[in-house]
Amino acid sequence: MTSGTLIRQARLRAGLSQVELSTRSGKDRAQIARWERDAVTPSLETLRELLQACGFDLDLSLVAYRPPDARQEGRLQKARGQTPQERLQAMLKARGR
Repeated sequence: MTSGTLIRQARLRAGLSQVELSTRSGKDRAQIARWERDAVTPSLETLRELLQACGFDLDLSLVAYRPPDARQEGRLQKARGQTPQERLQAMLKARGR
């Protein structure tokens, strides 16, 4: 998800127009439009301020990156070529049903 999408979703969930978000946040409405279009990217601090103006908070935490398990990746590659029914059958078979 891009920062623009996040800003737009937060604004819409709060029931705000860009003008209302501009008034609440003290940011220029045209700049909010540029951020929502991902024409420019706001700083993390600005992103947090915009989300707070919508009634939300931005929670950032560092988590260790774990590359996908090679076996899991192989199963995903195989599943991509299956129909939903074939994927269900394969899943049930793998669980011993």
